[in-house]
Amino acid sequence: MNKQTTFSVAALLLIATSFAGPVVAADSKSPAAAAVPVTAAAAAPAGEISKEQAIEMALKAHPGEVSKAYQDTKKGIKTWEVKISGADGKKWELHYEIKTGALVSEEGK
Repeated sequence: MNKQTTFSVAALLLIATSFAGPVVAADSKSPAAAAVPVTAAAAAPAGEISKEQAIEMALKAHPGEVSKAYQDTKKGIKTWEVKISGADGKKWELHYEIKTGALVSEEGK
C-alpha cells in the first residue's frame, strides 16, 4: 500500500472507532445489563421518592416492623426517616434523601 491509502485506511478506522463508543455505551443499557445485581444505594429510584418507597427500601435493608416513618432533616438534607424494630433484635434508623432516594444515614442500636 502507498502512503495515501494507508493514511486513508487509518483515518477511516479512527472515525469508525469514534462512533463505536456511543454504540457500546448504549448497548450497556440493554435488558441483559439490568439483570446484574445492584446495591441498595444504587437501587434507589431516580427522582423524588414517596414515604412508601422509603419504607420499602428500609425493610429490604433491615427486615422487621416499621415503628415510625416521617419527613426529617439529616445532615442538612430533607429525608424520610424510617425507624424499624428489626428481626435481628436491633432498632434501626434509616434516612433516605427525598429528592433522590439515596441513603443518607443508617444507624443500628
